[in-house]
Parts: sequence; C-alpha cells; structure tokens
Amino acid sequence: MKDKVLKILKIIGIIVFFPFFLLVWFISILVNSILRLRDKKLVNTPIGEFVEVNGHKMSVLVKGEGKHTLVFLPGLGSNSPILEFKPLYSKLEGDYKIVVPEKFGYGQSDIVKYKRDFKTIVDEYRQAFSKLGIKGPYIICAHSNGGNEVEYWEQNYPDEVKAFIGFDTNLAAYVDNWNLKYWKWEAFYVNVLRVAGWTRHWFRPKIKELLTKKEVRLLKALGTKNESNYDIYSEELNFNNEKSKAVINNKPLPTQPTLQFVDVPEWFINQEAGHEMEDGDKKWLDAHIELVNASKKGKLVYSSAGHCLHIIEYERVAEEIKLFIKELGD
Repeated sequence: MKDKVLKILKIIGIIVFFPFFLLVWFISILVNSILRLRDKKLVNTPIGEFVEVNGHKMSVLVKGEGKHTLVFLPGLGSNSPILEFKPLYSKLEGDYKIVVPEKFGYGQSDIVKYKRDFKTIVDEYRQAFSKLGIKGPYIICAHSNGGNEVEYWEQNYPDEVKAFIGFDTNLAAYVDNWNLKYWKWEAFYVNVLRVAGWTRHWFRPKIKELLTKKEVRLLKALGTKNESNYDIYSEELNFNNEKSKAVINNKPLPTQPTLQFVDVPEWFINQEAGHEMEDGDKKWLDAHIELVNASKKGKLVYSSAGHCLHIIEYERVAEEIKLFIKELGD
C-alpha cells in the first residue's frame, strides 16, 4: 500500500512540476532573448580584432612587446579565452608579446559548424597568425585539452614552437576513454539550459572577481552563445577519435623545453604519509612527468589550487613563467 501511495505521489509531482518547469523555461527564453539583443553590440565588438579564416571571423588578441611571443590556448568549452587568461597575461604583457586566439566556437569568434579536431584547429590558428603577421617560434601556454593541440603543433611544426607551458593540461600519454553517450546527453541538457539563458551564470573559479563589470557582462553574454555549441560538441566527439589520437600517440613525445603546472592533492605536496593517489590522478601525474623527462629542458610545478590553477594562482604562475623563460637563456 505504501509503495502504491509513493508511486501516485511521484506521478502527481511530475504532472505538477513539468508544466511549471515549462512555464519558467519559456519565460527564461524570453528574458534571455531580450538580454542577448541588448548585448549584441558588446558580443560583436572584439576585445582584440577579427581576422578572416576559411571565410569566418576569428577573434584574436595581440598586445605587449618583447623578444618572446606567448600564445595562450584554452581548455575545452572556455566561453572567453581572452577574458579567462586576462589576469595572467596582464602580469606578462610588459615583458612579452601576448597572443590569445579564440578558436571557432569560443569567445567572440564565429560558430562554424564543421568537424573540429587537432589538425583543423591548429591549422586555423596558424592561418590567423600568418594573416596578422605573427611569427614564431612561439612559447605556447595551454590549459587542459589545449595541451593536446600543443603536442600536435610541436610534432608537426616543430620549428614554430620554442617551448610548451601547460596549466594542468591533458596530454597524449594520458588515455581516458570518454563516454560518448554521456557527452551526447550532456550536450542536450546544456543546450536546454543555454537557450533559456541559465548558462549566463556559469563561470570559471574566481574569474568574476578579477574582471571589470563590463567584462563580466560580456562573459555572461558569451555563456549563452557558446556553452556546448556545435563546434565544442564536435571537439568532444573527436577528442577520443582513434585517428586524432594516432596523430599524437604514434610519434615520439615532443622534446621542446616545457614547464608543466599540474594539480595534485595538498598532502602530496606536503609529502604527508598515509595517503594514496587514485589511479586516474596517478596516470595524469605520470603523463606530465613523462613529458618533462622527454624534454630538453623540462620543469614540473605542483599546485593544489584545482584544474583552473592558471586563474586561481595567476600571480604565482606568472612568476614561474618569467623564471622559466629566463632560464631558457635566449
């Protein structure tokens, strides 16, 4: 009897909740449409500049001067690479030339709706740099999945990469078989939220505190443009594609100088006894150690700030970058 009552209550709950959800969702869509119309000029006015690549607009920020050119590549799904990296490159632009390209589907760049893989993305970066007259070799700084793009770049265009600086990057040596069914469901779920404007309030840790009110407003607007859009979803589907992985894994590890920041538990940094690292975390760490050991001049820096350590510890990261570049000796 009790089970029947619970089933009836669940059915009633669904019947009552679903129309309420639809009402709130449709009202949210209306409000989001008004806000997107209000912010249209803000979104379409580049922080840096637009450059045409394959008939589409790519947003690229270029600032600062110096002997070395630092290129910043984002992790998967960054709504605005230019704003995400701003706290960090603001500490570096006085000494180096800073370049932040926003690949298609990211930031203020167009959503192009064609297949996205390592080769396509890197070749588009190179086309943009060529049109802007930005010459290598580059010191490429990357977060998360951007690390795979750097490895591809190093192996296929080695003369263009002077060094690789990684912020808790995904690497070829770390194999994680993503569940594509999960990503398909997540893409549907996020798109439902994005259409309603609820992704407007999704931010990387700490970033809101480090930007101006106008920049936060832009970041909110880009959250309703970019979250799980076609291009980002295509990256997710192709990430574990065997052909894409083979492009990296069938070649030796890059040997260019590398500085790798990796997130580890605080107890690991403090060398506290009685703890054991989980298999996934150990494989992640081992991949970074392997890359550093393969490098002509490799350095590993531990952090317990989390995956977005380049934002949370941007001041420390900037100082480590300056020291590393100084140690390169040229």
